[in-house]
Amino acid sequence: KSHLAIVQRVNNEGEGDPFYEVLGIVTLEDVIEEIIKSEILDETDLYTDNKTKKKIAHREKKQDFSAFKPTDNELRVKISPQLLLATLRYLATEVESFSACQMSEKILLRLLKHPNVIQELKYDDKDKKMTEHYLFHRNKPVDYFILILQGKVEVEAGKEGMKFEAGAFSYYGVLALTSSPENKSPPRAFGLNHSDSLNRGERMEAVTPTLGSSNNQLNSFLQVYVPDYSVRAVSDLLYIKVTRQQYQNALMASRMDKTPQSSDSEFTKIELTFTEHQDGQLDESVTLLTTNSHKSNHNAHNDGAI
Repeated sequence: KSHLAIVQRVNNEGEGDPFYEVLGIVTLEDVIEEIIKSEILDETDLYTDNKTKKKIAHREKKQDFSAFKPTDNELRVKISPQLLLATLRYLATEVESFSACQMSEKILLRLLKHPNVIQELKYDDKDKKMTEHYLFHRNKPVDYFILILQGKVEVEAGKEGMKFEAGAFSYYGVLALTSSPENKSPPRAFGLNHSDSLNRGERMEAVTPTLGSSNNQLNSFLQVYVPDYSVRAVSDLLYIKVTRQQYQNALMASRMDKTPQSSDSEFTKIELTFTEHQDGQLDESVTLLTTNSHKSNHNAHNDGAI
């Protein structure tokens, strides 16, 4: 038995005996199409209709795969849920700046899922000293914190240029997130998390550009952190990079989350990054958003008092 059948007709035209003339073949699919009165299109189908022999118009249209394109709100560098959870727990328990008394776990998780916070670096063996391999340069101001998740880095510290390697869950630049040297994390007593011991020699230098409005809840003076060490990748890296602006905004969102008058819709409007113009000025829309939020909270408080 087969799913194919040969279609024949009797040709008795002209002189001579009648004979069978083969017209083609019919498949089980053709029979089903006639029953359901619809064309079945699959990867084996031709681009022409079985009956009219005309090209099928909708087969010429390109398929839309935009639904599979990741959005800007998703993680650009994919990590496993287990590693994401381990990172969340580590920051919340081991790094004072991200502890529960500073930032809620809900906001911290949102910060970790923010685009560009989780990054990766591809190591090039042919040019080990290339600029892209350096996460920190000695005496070069930075405004971000880095936590290594996978891979190894080489740290060069001190006047003697002492070098050592660090691996996963070593972190650097805690003071870059805070507004004053007093907020640094306590020294760690194990592993290389020599990153905290480096903080003893880290320097803070203040400059005085204002952030656009006195109502802005960020620090009145933008502080510049200057590390006295260098951190260079020596393998492929997966790491967390949190800028000062992202951190300060996350703190603001956490404070609003804890405020009784604030609703979830209010603090979720606070983005974890600020947009900067080319001239370096912060977008005043962030200040306006913060001001409006405080006004609404103040009005809600007054209404409750009445």
